[in-house]
Amino acid sequence: MPAVAALLERRTALAAFRREIPRGRFRVLTARSPAHLATLLSRHLVDSVIVGAEAVSRSAAFEALRIEYPTLPVFLYAPIRSGDAALLGRVERRGVAGVLVEGLDDPVMARVLRRAGLTARREQALLPMAAALDLVDPLQVAAWRVIVAEAPERLATEDLARRLGVSRETLSRRFAAGRAPTLKVAIDIVRLVAAGQLLGSPEWRVTDAARLLGYSSPSLLQRAARRLVGTSAGTLGTLPPDRILARLTSGGGSRWS
Repeated sequence: MPAVAALLERRTALAAFRREIPRGRFRVLTARSPAHLATLLSRHLVDSVIVGAEAVSRSAAFEALRIEYPTLPVFLYAPIRSGDAALLGRVERRGVAGVLVEGLDDPVMARVLRRAGLTARREQALLPMAAALDLVDPLQVAAWRVIVAEAPERLATEDLARRLGVSRETLSRRFAAGRAPTLKVAIDIVRLVAAGQLLGSPEWRVTDAARLLGYSSPSLLQRAARRLVGTSAGTLGTLPPDRILARLTSGGGSRWS
């Protein structure tokens, strides 16, 4: 499930955040300081970050977060008042994904985080590609939806088959029917797009992306990028999802081997 990292120093804000984030839909990572937040980002695949006004007021730490992780959606959660124009101006200049007003936006917090996180951005780019990948059977489409959402989190094909109510052998055979990619290639496609999301931020390197996305070594990520996209893994961060997808589909089924 998507992970949200929270740097909220006031106990009331942290309590409200935990209360409004439903269990089973998000994994919550709580940071004690900007340095601890950086550690969490290096160890976990994070979908978005939510910070309080205190973190933004420490200008150097907030600036570093936006410079080092520009592709990561960051939200401000604070009790906005009429005198907070400078605070809002600072977060706007740094391109935050949104401002959540404490006490007002609490009921919609989970929905906002879900719609603007890296998972949602990946779904917006990849789900419409089902037909281009020749995934037209209802089982193929259902599997593709799960793969797009969860492949970056080390999705096991056995678990996927169990959730879809078929054996792993049946799923593997029916998913790859026609000119569709195999399950392994489909998972790699999603992980390559996720790698591009990560590598668009300078603080994440190829070794970090490979580890966070479940590759046993960076060389396997490099190999997948060369085989499916025709480029190095490091270049993925410079390619928007539509460019990655265009390269993936340009060779048709001949590129799935």
